[in-house]
Amino acid sequence: MKTQIDDLIRPDVNNLKPYVVNDVLHIIKMDANENPYDMPDNIRRIVAEEIHRHSFNRYPDPVAMELRQLLASELNVDPDQLVIGNGSDELINYIISAFGGKGAGVVFPAPTFSIYGITASLWETKVISVSISETFDIRLDEIISGMKSVDRSIIFISHPNNPTGNCFSHQAIINILECDAPSIVVIDEAYADFSGKTLLPLLADHENMIILRTFSKAYGLAGLRVGYMIAGKNIVNQIMKVKMVYNINSLSQKIALIMMKHKDQNSAFIQTIIQERDRLAERLDRIDGIIRFHSDANFILFRSEPDAEVLFSNLLAKGILIRNLNEPGLLKNCLRVTVGKPEENDAFLSVLEGRNE
Repeated sequence: MKTQIDDLIRPDVNNLKPYVVNDVLHIIKMDANENPYDMPDNIRRIVAEEIHRHSFNRYPDPVAMELRQLLASELNVDPDQLVIGNGSDELINYIISAFGGKGAGVVFPAPTFSIYGITASLWETKVISVSISETFDIRLDEIISGMKSVDRSIIFISHPNNPTGNCFSHQAIINILECDAPSIVVIDEAYADFSGKTLLPLLADHENMIILRTFSKAYGLAGLRVGYMIAGKNIVNQIMKVKMVYNINSLSQKIALIMMKHKDQNSAFIQTIIQERDRLAERLDRIDGIIRFHSDANFILFRSEPDAEVLFSNLLAKGILIRNLNEPGLLKNCLRVTVGKPEENDAFLSVLEGRNE
């Protein structure tokens, strides 16, 4: 009898739904929270020179020491408090593999980044999803109840949160950090450059805290997959036990370094995105049938009434792809648009402003 693959896979994995990125025909891409500005030409020339002299036949530095040292200097932390990952996704996997497993739970306010729950399931860790309030804030009592319902927990807090765009209550996060339940608290700051709000100053006083950052958003290096975590040395030592040896390729390490050395140029792009976000918000507030939610990130969540599906289809017909989040509950009739270049934002707005004409 021929062996069936379905008979060999773990039952819990067989029941999972994969994280799907739909490849939809578009002209203007505003669905994935990417930085709309690609690498400037002057930096491309430096990267081209690096590629010309790069040793592709050698394994990369397994600990990315040069990148860690530059990051440590900028963040005013010890290099031994940093781990570089193949995007934040890989670091999330390491955290749950090290601190999760049977008897543990992954707790998060929802809706949020779905990878937290997917990865928890892969490591046989209980998924405890706690719906946020109607004002998009943490339900603190329910989060703490979830933390205390398991032997140990890992709490993921996206700050700002994706897809809602807001930062949760500072005091609520402090209370979670100081809860007496055995826990690791992960603050995912993927969008912090657009909010100007970081919880890094709390790290020195909370040994159970981890901060995640990425080069994908503000630095515009989503295609290279470079992320990093900042934590106490005790946590880093445990993460290094589960880290893949050569997880970050050598070229990604070098390009991340080059981008950091041109941070001033990149900061100008960030300021432009923030200005465009505020302009988008102001224009959305004028459109009948649109309810816009506050954002500290590089995207805006909004509700289209009466039917988000129609608006999504109309935008797509014009070659504009945004994220359709419409589902029962808090996200009913909700869509999310990534802040683009001014001309992209204008094209998006023209469809919304013209739909009632």
